[in-house]
Amino acid sequence: MIAFDSTGRNLVLADDAELLVHDGPSEGPRWRRDCKSPLVAVGATPDAVISVDEDGQAVWHDPLRDVQRATAEAGDLARAAAISPSGHVLVATSDGAVELTQSGPGRRYPWPGATVVAWGVGGQFLIGDENGKLGVFGPAGLVEEHQLEAPPVAATWNSRGFWVVATARKLLRIEGGAVHHLTGGPADIPIRAVACSLGGDAIAMVLGDNLAIVLSWPGRDNIAQLRYLDRVIDGVQFGPEPWLAVSLDGGDGNKFDLSNGNLNRTDTHPGREHRRWMVQVSVRAPEPTAAPARPQPAAEPPAAAKPKSSLGSLLGFAAVAVLIIYAIVRFGS
Repeated sequence: MIAFDSTGRNLVLADDAELLVHDGPSEGPRWRRDCKSPLVAVGATPDAVISVDEDGQAVWHDPLRDVQRATAEAGDLARAAAISPSGHVLVATSDGAVELTQSGPGRRYPWPGATVVAWGVGGQFLIGDENGKLGVFGPAGLVEEHQLEAPPVAATWNSRGFWVVATARKLLRIEGGAVHHLTGGPADIPIRAVACSLGGDAIAMVLGDNLAIVLSWPGRDNIAQLRYLDRVIDGVQFGPEPWLAVSLDGGDGNKFDLSNGNLNRTDTHPGREHRRWMVQVSVRAPEPTAAPARPQPAAEPPAAAKPKSSLGSLLGFAAVAVLIIYAIVRFGS
């Protein structure tokens, strides 16, 4: 899991119960803490770091030093959690979802078997369960409900006005009260995580243990790939342009520059094992357009939508060598 705030100041990783806070611009270590219980989510705002453990406890930390500012309890075991850009927490439990703030627990939303939660804008959020039932909520309660063909594994809000929901085999777009196909995944590589850029013009996903792909939106062109040869990807999160942050098993991470393919690694915290890894990097600049795409209202279809495409075919983009920068980078020497 990973968090990278919108200003790029704070980069947060986790290794089981250990919270690892880094300086965003330099990737250098700031502080770390043993949270005692395994973490299910981490978050970052420009002035706070947030952790949520499997016991349902959320903690708000000072980003610059190991100081806890506030705690709140969900009152149940956490199956998953989401942290909004303002630092509000939504915890998924076996009975539903619970809002947590620094003032304590807030509203509870019955949704049995909840496994996926995500924040939108204007107080909206999404809850998905283990049977594929999905609910979108607003400040006044349930706004819309959908039944998916498969259980969701991840979800995120796109700033152009829609939800992106991942099942193991496809990405879906929820907009205007309807579910739309966004892209299909390879039959033998499950989708595990998804994230959208701050401007909504890029969508990143994790496929299997070691592959991350970035698609343009609305073009759905494959603009970047990261394939780890000896590490497992734990999560992805966009920061300020042009950065995509990637977390790895064991509490390490990379920052990927989507404009040129440069890759930075997080520095090792004192007292932790210094690890090495190799990653294959491919990047292709998005095709130029006459004018930048504008955010679309929720009730309108996306501009310049292409026919439904599959990630199976998109994985072959590396053959267009003239448009691609390619490298294998070794970290840790």
